[in-house]
Amino acid sequence: MTRRHWIWPTIIVTLLLGGCIAPALDRGAFEQNAKSALESAASETSTAQIAVDALLSGNATNAYADTVVTDSENAMGGIETSFGVVDPPTPTQDPLREQVLTLLGDADDALAHARIAIRRGDASSLTDARKELDDASAHLESARADLK
Repeated sequence: MTRRHWIWPTIIVTLLLGGCIAPALDRGAFEQNAKSALESAASETSTAQIAVDALLSGNATNAYADTVVTDSENAMGGIETSFGVVDPPTPTQDPLREQVLTLLGDADDALAHARIAIRRGDASSLTDARKELDDASAHLESARADLK
């Protein structure tokens, strides 16, 4: 599938996720938005991990793993966009915004590395990408847990 075919699904996901995150009117609302973004990102990362594990163990095809990882990567873009447009209500929440955006970006990078390794048929790079997905997932979950 060409990149052009992914434009509309990405736009649709962005619009749908945009409706899930309300403007942050206070600290609690902003923290809830951050928590929701982290949970969504962790879900996408976990989905990709399952597909990568299946491919590495010989229980999935490259085409299947590529589709799953690419879909997760596209969804991650929508999550990043949706959270990125939410303004922290006060400067004291700026560090949280930066932390969440960094974690989302790291997860997106891990997904991209997995996608590239899958498409190249590079098992060594895919194993490295799997470790990146593990790390990204752990950091997302830790940050989410810190928000309670």
